Amino acid sequence: MEPTYSKLTVEGDKKTNWICGCFETVDNFFKFCSIHNDMLKNIIEHKIDELDTEYSKSAN
Repeated sequence: MEPTYSKLTVEGDKKTNWICGCFETVDNFFKFCSIHNDMLKNIIEHKIDELDTEYSKSAN
């Protein structure tokens, strides 16, 4: 089943704005430009999987 929620807009003032178009808002929401989106998405997903694995090992 596909998730029904998708955030299409970013709310809040920009805290950091990089030259490529990526930015972070004051409420810590990141939006990546088309150049970095796929690469950073893969890195973030890999890191979350790694942290979940470490957590499940320590919980047992």
